[in-house]
Amino acid sequence: LALMDIKEFNVERLKAFHGIISDGVHKVELTEEYIKTLFLGLVNPEDKIHYEKVKSFQDRIVSVKIPYILDYNTEFSIYKNKFGEKIQSKFLNGVLENFAKIIIATRLEKDAPALKKWLIKPEMYSNYIDKNLLLLKMQVYIGKLPEWLKEDDIKRFDRKIRKEIIEFSEQEGQKGISGRKSLAVFSDFISKYENSERLITMEDVKEYFTNKKDELEIDLPSDFIDKLIDLYDYDVLQQVKDSLYFYNEKHITNEILNYLFAINFEIGDVKKNDLTNEEIEITEDFLSNFEIRILGNNATLSVRKNFRNEVLNEYVTQTLSQEIRVNNKKVTETKQFKNLFDKYTRNLKENVLAPYLNNDNFRRAILDYGTTAFYTYDERIKRDVSQLINNLVNKYNYSEIGAKQVSVYVLDKKIDYKY
Repeated sequence: LALMDIKEFNVERLKAFHGIISDGVHKVELTEEYIKTLFLGLVNPEDKIHYEKVKSFQDRIVSVKIPYILDYNTEFSIYKNKFGEKIQSKFLNGVLENFAKIIIATRLEKDAPALKKWLIKPEMYSNYIDKNLLLLKMQVYIGKLPEWLKEDDIKRFDRKIRKEIIEFSEQEGQKGISGRKSLAVFSDFISKYENSERLITMEDVKEYFTNKKDELEIDLPSDFIDKLIDLYDYDVLQQVKDSLYFYNEKHITNEILNYLFAINFEIGDVKKNDLTNEEIEITEDFLSNFEIRILGNNATLSVRKNFRNEVLNEYVTQTLSQEIRVNNKKVTETKQFKNLFDKYTRNLKENVLAPYLNNDNFRRAILDYGTTAFYTYDERIKRDVSQLINNLVNKYNYSEIGAKQVSVYVLDKKIDYKY
């Protein structure tokens, strides 16, 4: 006979079963039944108060230490199993997993001797990990090294280091928020957003645990949640960059040809480029958007104008007068074009967000995506926003609402500057 979870009514059942089995007799009215039964009662440590002072129980108690879950993926799966698969749709991608990481962090020891022995310069990763290395420890426990680790550190992660880290894990999971309590905490958190139209963000998670820290008696390093957000920011930045990245040889060729054409005219002119068959309004934004893709977002106005003048000078004195007119080359065959093409493609993904970080039209177009207002924007913005949203949905499993929300999050927080 097994009695599970000894609390409330089960406390009286425990005492009743104990009496019957100890005497070996079960009496019902005038009938006595002699029995031989193995009786097991399973109880959580905090419920021992119901029986531990009863003398007849004291020599029958066996304590088995079962550590709390240390794998955040398992913790995350428990939430989905308890509250339903649809619970994940209330969160921006990655946020529910990070909620689970905070719970797991309360169960970990702050010391990490094997990790400190492994990483020679952990300060190099200050944008990705907390000072106690709990975030890195969690990744090792699930058997997946993070992609931002340097190659030298990955090579040093040999069998001996891995064994030391795993052995240390046997000392963990004996404190912190229990499995039962974590479900209660999660239920309390999710109840606050039942009627919310927007998806739950990392700011919501941080605000909840900051306000509940004393009530929940959470023992976390002071920088843990902030570093968890830093790591989340890094991940979503890579997703947005990858989704916006557009490598199309014809498109890039036209961008360069239009720029080389436009720098020959004055700001405000509207001219048709016969090489691309496109009509171009020469504006400062048009020129600077191209220059930022080559030079990066940190390029000042003076740096961009110097670059513009150098390109124009080279185009007039070398490309046009020598290679095109004398050597009869096509523009796309010239040295200047090839150099610009190489720089453009090399910096395109790294600086893919640069032209849009301070572009209000781009931000508004994201918010208007899926509405009739979206069609009022220029073709380039519509193309880039459509690609961004579609790739986030198809490659990273965001909902359309989530894709729009995370894109605006990356822009508003200017995460590109952080990394």
